[in-house]
Amino acid sequence: MFRDRMFHGERFFRRSRRWTAFQKGDLKYVILDLLKDKPRHGYDIIRELEEQSYGFYKPSPGVIYPTLQMLQEMGYASFTEQEGKKVYSITEDGLKFLANQSDIA
Repeated sequence: MFRDRMFHGERFFRRSRRWTAFQKGDLKYVILDLLKDKPRHGYDIIRELEEQSYGFYKPSPGVIYPTLQMLQEMGYASFTEQEGKKVYSITEDGLKFLANQSDIA
């Protein structure tokens, strides 16, 4: 859904010498879309975004983890600890938020 549009032409663009995959605020939608598929930890999200962008975009932990924290604070994601790692899942509110955004997009 969101990630398909992000990486296959609509939003993946070149700005100066650096590839940028998202406009400000778009990353939260892509992360929620990934969490909709299955629960994930931060490193898994980083790897998946890099893979889906064919290696052009590898977000740093300094981008992913604050976004996950923000989604948790908004009530759109929650986490459980598994083997010492936080594994994030989308909440019902997150699913509703994502559905509302896809209706707009």
